[in-house]
Amino acid sequence: MNNPFKISALAALFWAVSFFTPYSVAAIGTLTVESVRSSLAMNENLLTNSSLVRSVKEVNLPQVSEALEKARSFHKVALEKLSNKDLAGAVEARDESLRFLMLASRLAHQTNGFAENNSKVSYERKLKSVKSLLAAHKRITDLNSDSNIERKLQKEIFPLIAESEKYVEQQKFKEAFSSLSKAYFLIANSIKNQRTGQTLIRSLDFATEKEAYEYELGRYENYQMLVDMMIDERKAFKRDARTKPFFDEASRYQSQADNLARQGKYSKAAELIEKASKSLVNLLRDSGVHIPGV
Repeated sequence: MNNPFKISALAALFWAVSFFTPYSVAAIGTLTVESVRSSLAMNENLLTNSSLVRSVKEVNLPQVSEALEKARSFHKVALEKLSNKDLAGAVEARDESLRFLMLASRLAHQTNGFAENNSKVSYERKLKSVKSLLAAHKRITDLNSDSNIERKLQKEIFPLIAESEKYVEQQKFKEAFSSLSKAYFLIANSIKNQRTGQTLIRSLDFATEKEAYEYELGRYENYQMLVDMMIDERKAFKRDARTKPFFDEASRYQSQADNLARQGKYSKAAELIEKASKSLVNLLRDSGVHIPGV
């Protein structure tokens, strides 16, 4: 039988990079030495033996390697904090480790889908997406009168944009695309922290309907990754007769959304891909996997 703590912890830690409330915020008062040790053992397995990290290692890009190394570094810090009985510190470092691991995985996933024969167009499209999301972030921080968050984010994002431009000068479009992908994820995560619990289209005020669709598509891909991890790494459930209706429903919504997106009907596509995400959430809940904030 699966350990319910390990399953819920993995789900919660995953969302540290996936637009939902982190586990450490939701359950810090219930921590014990044993529970933190168990979650760190799970984290170490993800960092060393999982298919997730193997796929990350296959992508030979500096941004991906850097994120993976940071994940390992924070894991070491978490172990040190645990040995000193600093549970809060261990959890904070553990969450950062998972966040960087998932960032590495998302960057690897994005890069694998990068079209070399259309590299300049893909780069320019991604740059436009980053700038649009950055503008949405500024609108939110202006609304919240929080210029400190805006300045802090800009210090992270502007160097990544500059880095991508240098790669473009060297005709290294894949590397440039990866830098922009990292910027996009950092902006999205900052928006998530400010607008937890609110849906995309009602709260983010993207410049275009396409931006809203792409953001929702990213969330859906994260849910797919979580489901795959629960099946392949944690053996939490199987693809069988019980789970098939959930998979079928998600696939149907995704297919409809893809067709609409190809026709330029991004607003309706965003609504359908959000429904696909909810189908996977329902699958996880039905299988006993709780995701905080959903």
